[in-house]
Amino acid sequence: MNRNTRYVNRWEGYYLDDMECRWCLHYQGRKRGCKLNECCCEDEKREARKHGRIKRKRGSVSWDG
Repeated sequence: MNRNTRYVNRWEGYYLDDMECRWCLHYQGRKRGCKLNECCCEDEKREARKHGRIKRKRGSVSWDG
């Protein structure tokens, strides 16, 4: 790797912000709701709550962060 390459390996997992219904592929809008009977991200949501990953810190996804 040269000096312009950046290696970042700090994957912490999904946050609850990442799994809002409006970002889901199965969500059809406020009027129609979700196509599925059960949420497809429920396991990830439970794990995020368990580890306290509710909301990302401001600037955590920026390039210089």
